Amino acid sequence: MTALKQMEVIEKKIGDNTFYIKKFPAFTAVNISGELAAVLAPFIGGVAAVAGKGNAEAESGDNPVNILDTDIEDAMPVFTQAFSNLSGDKFERLMKKLMIDHKNVSVEGESTDGEVKLLTYDIANEVFCGDVQDMFVLCFEVIKLNFNGFFKKIGTRFGGLTAALKKVPATESGETSTQAASRNSK
Repeated sequence: MTALKQMEVIEKKIGDNTFYIKKFPAFTAVNISGELAAVLAPFIGGVAAVAGKGNAEAESGDNPVNILDTDIEDAMPVFTQAFSNLSGDKFERLMKKLMIDHKNVSVEGESTDGEVKLLTYDIANEVFCGDVQDMFVLCFEVIKLNFNGFFKKIGTRFGGLTAALKKVPATESGETSTQAASRNSK
């Protein structure tokens, strides 16, 4: 009998810690995907531009790039800019869902005395104290593991999502003209 997908663990070294990440159960992923889509909307266009940079096929829309294949180092400035306008409460709630609430991440490092421990609120506060950027990197890795297929398939289904998103002009605040129009119509 093969191992259950939910039990597979990937290992990621981030900063001075090693994280062990499991996939979400399907219905948990569906639950999180709605909130994730709302939070990610401001930065998908920017990351799509980074992901497709230098890729003529992606720019033409003939071979859409999976935005989650983007190197986190390249995406971090776009990530930071896009999330600068988000509610801190919403963002904190999403990060807790991605890393803590569903008991899908464990950590090993100095903060855990070299033991592998389930990432809890208190342990996360200790591990990421002074290194909050590593928390963003971990969230990115959790998203890649759990939603990679979704982002790859959405680009294929909508014929060159990367190329289309790169063409959407952004306002000074970083929002697209479509987002600004939607906000102004309310």
